[in-house]
Amino acid sequence: MAMDGLGVRVQHKRDSFGCTVERLDEDWQLFAGNMTFFRKASKTAPGRVTTPAGADGYLIGLSVQRGHRRRIFDGQRSTVHDFNESHIYVRDLRESYKADLSGSFDFILAQISGSDLEEIAAESDLGDVSALATTTARPDALLAGLLRTLIGCGARQQSNRLFVDQISTAIGVHLAHTYGNGRLRTPDRRLTLSKKQEHLAKELLRSRIAAEVSISEIALLCDLPRFAFIRAFRETTGMTPHEWLREARLERACLLLRNGELSLADIAAACGYPEVVNFVGAFTRSMTITPEAWRLAAGVRSSSL
Repeated sequence: MAMDGLGVRVQHKRDSFGCTVERLDEDWQLFAGNMTFFRKASKTAPGRVTTPAGADGYLIGLSVQRGHRRRIFDGQRSTVHDFNESHIYVRDLRESYKADLSGSFDFILAQISGSDLEEIAAESDLGDVSALATTTARPDALLAGLLRTLIGCGARQQSNRLFVDQISTAIGVHLAHTYGNGRLRTPDRRLTLSKKQEHLAKELLRSRIAAEVSISEIALLCDLPRFAFIRAFRETTGMTPHEWLREARLERACLLLRNGELSLADIAAACGYPEVVNFVGAFTRSMTITPEAWRLAAGVRSSSL
C-alpha cells in the first residue's frame, strides 16, 4: 500500500503469490498438462511477499539468474537464502508464507495441485505420493533444463502442443520422483503398445499432422494413462510421440515438395507449421539441406515460391 499525490492510500494489485503486479516487467502464464507455469521477472525485487495458507498444492520456483536473496520468516525466526542460477525452491501452498526478496528477480514458476501430483506419481510407477519435500535454494540442473525448454516454447508461441505436453509430463514425473514421498515400484514387465494401440496412436497422429493434438487425447484413445502411454510408445517405436510426429511431417513435406505447384507456405501449413521460417528451420536441421535445395536436388522445378 502506498500514498498518491493527494495523500490517498492506494492499494497495489498483487498476484496470487504476493508479488506487486505493477513492479513486474514480465508476467505471463502457460497451461500444460496437469500444471500451470508462470514467468515473472522484475528489474527491482518485489520486496516483501506475503501469502496466506491456500488450497492443497505446491509451488516450484526456478531462479533464472544468480544474485537473488530472500529472508524467509517462520514465526519469530527467519533464515536467509542466496539463489544462484538454476537453484529451485518447493513451497507447500497450504502453509502461509512471508519473505523479503532482494537482488535480481527472474523466476519460472510451476504450480501443481495435490491430486494432480498423486495422479502423476501413480502413472510413473511410484507408490502413494501425498507430499513434496519443501526445499529452498537447491540446485536442480535437470528441472532447470525442462522448465527453460517449456517456457521457451511458450515465449515463442510455438504451435506444438504435443511437445509441450511431453515436457510438462516429464516435469511432473521428475518432481514426484525427486521430491515426493512415494517409493519407486519395479514394473512387472516392459510396457509396450499392443498392435491395435500402436495403429490407433499413429493414425491419430497422421490425421493431425496439420493440426494440434495432445498427449491426453492419444492416451485416452489407447486406454492408457498419459505417462504410461509416452513410455509404451517410446518402447514400441523407439521415439517419443513428438519425435514420431516430426518424422511424419518431414515425410509429408518431402512428398509435397515433389509437387512444383505448391509454395513453401502451402507446404508449411499442410505439415503443421504456422510460419514458413519454422518449417524451413525444422526441415533444414533434420535433412541438412533447405526445402528448396532438396526440391532442386530431386529434379523438381518450382513454379511458385
